Amino acid sequence: MTLRGKLLSTLLALLAVAIVIVDFSTSSSLRSFLIQRLDQQIVQAVQPAERSLLSAAEGANISRQPPFVPIGSYEELISANGPTLVAAVVSSPSQAGSPPRVTKTVSGVTSLTIAVNTMTTVSSVAGDGIMYRAYATTIPSRTGYVLIAAPLSSISDTLHQLAIVELLVSAGVLLLITSAGGALLRIGLKPLNSMTETAGAIADGDLTRRVETQIKDDEVGKLASALNKMLTRIENAMDSSRSSEERLRRFVADASHELRTPLTSIRGYAELFQRGGIQGPEQTARAMQRIESEAIRMSALVEDLLLLAKLDQDRSVEYSKVDLAQIAKDAIEDARAVEPTRPIRLSGLDRALVNGDANRLTQVVANLLSNARSHTSENTQVELRIEEFSGEPKHSPAIPFSVATAIPIIQKLGDPGDKPTSWFRLMVRDAGPGIASEDLSKVFERFFRTDTSRSRTQGGSGLGLSLVAAIAEAHNGQAWVSSKGLGEGTTFGIDIPAYSYFHPQAESAKPIDPETSEQETNGDPPLEVKLVESNDPSARDNRSELPQS
Repeated sequence: MTLRGKLLSTLLALLAVAIVIVDFSTSSSLRSFLIQRLDQQIVQAVQPAERSLLSAAEGANISRQPPFVPIGSYEELISANGPTLVAAVVSSPSQAGSPPRVTKTVSGVTSLTIAVNTMTTVSSVAGDGIMYRAYATTIPSRTGYVLIAAPLSSISDTLHQLAIVELLVSAGVLLLITSAGGALLRIGLKPLNSMTETAGAIADGDLTRRVETQIKDDEVGKLASALNKMLTRIENAMDSSRSSEERLRRFVADASHELRTPLTSIRGYAELFQRGGIQGPEQTARAMQRIESEAIRMSALVEDLLLLAKLDQDRSVEYSKVDLAQIAKDAIEDARAVEPTRPIRLSGLDRALVNGDANRLTQVVANLLSNARSHTSENTQVELRIEEFSGEPKHSPAIPFSVATAIPIIQKLGDPGDKPTSWFRLMVRDAGPGIASEDLSKVFERFFRTDTSRSRTQGGSGLGLSLVAAIAEAHNGQAWVSSKGLGEGTTFGIDIPAYSYFHPQAESAKPIDPETSEQETNGDPPLEVKLVESNDPSARDNRSELPQS
């Protein structure tokens, strides 16, 4: 049986029970009322009937019906010596039925078979099914009884007519409820039928199907809304799964490509040596140097892959109080040691305390500076700047930008309800070739290169920026990039919350106001560019006319 059939059957069964109870209660109440009214009429008719019967016993002619006596009743005067005087109050002889069985005669003495002064239901003498309500009382003036017995035929006829009416009305109500209830259930269960069709279509592979319902507040509407949400999540999960699978395939292909090149070089030098193509100490040393160089590059690539895999599996970091500004200073010194002639400047805050992993944050700054040096010439200026701002991280809408990942606001070692109120922004800006706007959203992808030829004369393995994004996200921050376009320079940066996690071994990371401390310059020569006033109210000094975000 279908759900609609079950609901309709249950509804009709409950309705039938309710109708039977109502009909039985109505009939019982009416029967009780009619019998009670008949009993009152009988009691009121006792005295008129007594006077009429006593007069008849003295020889008077009873030609008139005594007042208050119900039609069809029997009046009896039972004397002590045995004779019984019976008078039937009828309108015509045809209305007179068989008299009630209320007396018995033994040895010529007649006596009552019912209790005195008590209403009693008795049958007729002939046993024809006629029932009477009988009442007997003593006669004060003489020895004997007066009895009145009224038939119950009229009450039975009334109840019979009522039963017929109730049966017809009940049948009509059941038929009406069956048709109306079936139509209403068909309309009410229409969303369920739609769900069934939608589920079938989804099972066939169409994940775009949704359940349509006009009523949102009832149970079926709530079920439809919940099903639509579930379908949306399933569709998103399937899309995400396909996207992840495609990224994984691309990642494996790119990793294989990156690893194949140094392996091919090492294998080539080994085969060349075996065939005698390398002779003499000078050629051998050159070959060993190239093999070592390729092995180092392959080792660095493998280490980057292992780090990314570790961050993907476990985003936890070793928290401690870290000065982001000090890390930036050390990275600047390392960069100047590699390229002494390159103009590099450190600006902004001279102290920025955060809770994080010093080694990972050092790797972030080093990768950003290495990325700037790899894609610009030696005389191209680079600026590393640290700023502080409040509220959510924002970017200028006038300059195209792309954020690597969304910010997971939930604290790993604090109250999940807390949100960062202050942030530190570390930026590496250069006046290099810039990035096309269509490539901004891809620069943080693993192995992505703006150089489609995949030349290795510049850049590394293509994992540096992916590591930056992963480490920033592991610190509850985000990595981003902005550029006005080709030839307009590029700005890479990370945003990290400037508040202390509730770590048992970490001190409160409250940023120090740089206005109360002297900025350390380390004797660096000033950047030979024109300085302009910053539009960012959170900036603590001037910034140069490099590409800004």
